[in-house]
Amino acid sequence: MEDDEKPVILIVDDEPANRALIRAYLDPTYALHEAPDGLTALALMEREAVDLVLLDVMMPHLSGYEVCRRIKAQTGNAYLPVILLTALGEQDDRNLGLQAGADDFLTKPVDRQELLLRVRLFIKLRQQEHRIRRQVMALEQRDHLITTQLAELRALDGFKDELVTLMVHDLRNPLSGIMGVLDAVEGSIADPGLRHDTQMALQASDRLRETLDDILQVRMLESGTMRLHREVIDAETLVTDAIASVWGAARARSVEISRIVDAAGARIIADRKLLRRAIENLLTNALKYSPAGGVVMAAVHRTDADVEIAIADRGAGIPDTVKTELFRKFGSVELAQGEARRGIGLGLYLVKLVAAAHGGRAIVRDREGGGTTFGILLPKEDRPPA
Repeated sequence: MEDDEKPVILIVDDEPANRALIRAYLDPTYALHEAPDGLTALALMEREAVDLVLLDVMMPHLSGYEVCRRIKAQTGNAYLPVILLTALGEQDDRNLGLQAGADDFLTKPVDRQELLLRVRLFIKLRQQEHRIRRQVMALEQRDHLITTQLAELRALDGFKDELVTLMVHDLRNPLSGIMGVLDAVEGSIADPGLRHDTQMALQASDRLRETLDDILQVRMLESGTMRLHREVIDAETLVTDAIASVWGAARARSVEISRIVDAAGARIIADRKLLRRAIENLLTNALKYSPAGGVVMAAVHRTDADVEIAIADRGAGIPDTVKTELFRKFGSVELAQGEARRGIGLGLYLVKLVAAAHGGRAIVRDREGGGTTFGILLPKEDRPPA
């Protein structure tokens, strides 16, 4: 059923007067079919597409319960709503209907307003089911490599997130092959211009690989499937390693990274690789919004209970009312000055998830003299784990 087509409703009742009454209520909003008994209804449904069935319970030959059971078996995985029309009011009778797969009940004599409201609701559900199925089919046609995985994901409420994870895995392997080839040929190219282009392609590929890693880590942290490899880490050393990894990007933007440590020897228990990636994201974000010739400050502070790793830039300030928006997934914040903290929203969102996974939290505050400070607040650990 397309959204612009009339939904098709099948009215099944052995009483012509009852069918005429319901037809008068629903016509001309819906396309209507009628059947005087269950066998006729089942035969009609083999020939015609139907979006909703209004089914009388008390009929000769086949009861409405049995017809409902056969309809549900006939339609397989497709969602086809069936509303039972019954003069029976006992709970046991309704239980029989539920066991047969009925979606709802209407008591005879049918109230016009109640009928229209119930029908409208279930038609919307039916249309939504069709939209989801069309989206799944489009994805299957677009990439035949994931057809098998999609078949398994259809049954999951969160199939979109699982699909993202699958695509990241599929992209990482060919990307690694591309980077391997570029790295192999880069050293043998004599032409300086072509060698420079190859180096730029390698850098772009590496940024893409980092983005894919962020997506995968976000998905695993959200689902709780990532196992942290915890160890005792010196916070200053971790920050130094993160600075080294983004030093090339800082030099390219003519931005200096200065380090301040007033908590020498501060230790935390954390996943070294994951936490370093979060700090790298904070540094990359600070570099992006720092003016040429500016200074990004990387600091390690210690309180009575926590260790704070803070990265401060001189970019546009952020109003207090929108600071928390920066840590939303796929979010960006438009600033009053016309500048924006943009991006796909995964870098800072990953920082938030990593901090939470370590029992801490991500923070943002104004930097004295202008700019913004982002940080990760983590519980400190002065003793190695048992």
